[in-house]
Amino acid sequence: MRDYLVTAFFFRIFTYIKIIKVMKTFKDITFKKHRVVEGGLQGLLMLDSGIELSVVAGPSLYSLPRAAVKNPNEVSTFEVLAFDTDGEHLGDVKGWQSREDINELIKHFN
Repeated sequence: MRDYLVTAFFFRIFTYIKIIKVMKTFKDITFKKHRVVEGGLQGLLMLDSGIELSVVAGPSLYSLPRAAVKNPNEVSTFEVLAFDTDGEHLGDVKGWQSREDINELIKHFN
């Protein structure tokens, strides 16, 4: 019985650690030039739930600075929109989201 309990305990710990390692964060977003907004950036992150987050920054977007940017390190807040598996918007655009805010959105939608 003791061996079974030890095995079950370590299986739970291993599963918990595996879940923690797999959780995506802001750092997993790959940014490219925005397809439409000149001087803007866009990053897409597909979550395990099938929901995709679009994270953008640049001129005319709800981000800071509201100017042309070349990489995400120049940006303090971003505009975020979530899409379901059919490509439909999940709610309204969320403006001025910090990296921490985006990590919370990832947890929420994952």
